[in-house]
Amino acid sequence: MSNILTDAIRVYARPGDRINGVEAQWITWMLLGRGGSYHVPVVTRCGPEGAYVDIQYGSGKSPDIVNFCQDHAPYLYGAVWGRHHNEGSELDLIWQEDVNDGPYRYCRYGFDEVRVATTAGDRPPVAPEAAWRRHADGSWRLSVNGSYRTGNSRDADVGPMATPATPLPDPPPTALPTPTTPTDWGEPLAAIAPGWLAPLADDHPAATLIEYRWRGRVVHRAREDDDWDGPSWQHRCADDWDNCLDPEFLRFTGATELLAPEEVYERDREDWGKRAAR
Repeated sequence: MSNILTDAIRVYARPGDRINGVEAQWITWMLLGRGGSYHVPVVTRCGPEGAYVDIQYGSGKSPDIVNFCQDHAPYLYGAVWGRHHNEGSELDLIWQEDVNDGPYRYCRYGFDEVRVATTAGDRPPVAPEAAWRRHADGSWRLSVNGSYRTGNSRDADVGPMATPATPLPDPPPTALPTPTTPTDWGEPLAAIAPGWLAPLADDHPAATLIEYRWRGRVVHRAREDDDWDGPSWQHRCADDWDNCLDPEFLRFTGATELLAPEEVYERDREDWGKRAAR
């Protein structure tokens, strides 16, 4: 069994056009090709007024995204964006249009609130000088504009040739809801910003639960869950296009008010350069 690759593709209509449900399904089948989706549930979502279509699938056995971008995208659509996760490389990548040559880069995701449940309740777990608020359930919550890199896998028990008609399996008890399908596996956080939140990027000795939220939605959860070899600190990732803070994507969509500080992106570029040089 080869690595499971999760792809989230967004295809934009040309100005003045719209992508209806029938065309969205055609795009989905063009991406799946003969091989179907490799161990990732297929999800197709149309954007408001047909402005775009989102497709989730597993490209592990199919090169058809390359064919789609070469044969159809330049003539029929305004732009194609992709977020890609390889279970063997931990962090999501993002690309636009040219899936052959990139440019690929690390994908950064945003959050605007942190919630932490702790074993010691008289002080927040990090940065006590920040504006943490204590809630009735005992958790500490902080409103803060931040971001991170991580890996979003959407693998599930759908087999190596899934299609839009493949039934979705029942999510396990530890699954986290996402805008597409529940996830029961995820990567830890990397390069979290602001940096003083770094102790909450992974296991923290005083924490029992760490949640990162975006506009009320849980986008990342870390807590101790039962695993095949016993309890362990585990991550669940629910990032999507709504909290994607890639700078080029935000400029493309016009949401530049969401841009992270430039030094955050500079760090991403430096880390990507080191990866490419290996």
